[in-house]
Amino acid sequence: MAKKSRLDGRRVTYDDIHKTTGIFPSTLSRLAAARGKRIDLTVLERLCEYFDCEPGDLLVLQP
Repeated sequence: MAKKSRLDGRRVTYDDIHKTTGIFPSTLSRLAAARGKRIDLTVLERLCEYFDCEPGDLLVLQP
């Protein structure tokens, strides 16, 4: 989000992402806090499109 904020020249919020992707802010919050046990592939695809990145740019494997 920080990188996209810098590129766009404004702060990107969960609400901005929700309006563009349809992903609920509660889902975004859960994912950002690493409380999620799984991620739907359509959510991952929408986030990658929004942030113009690959899945590996968004995901970190934690043992």
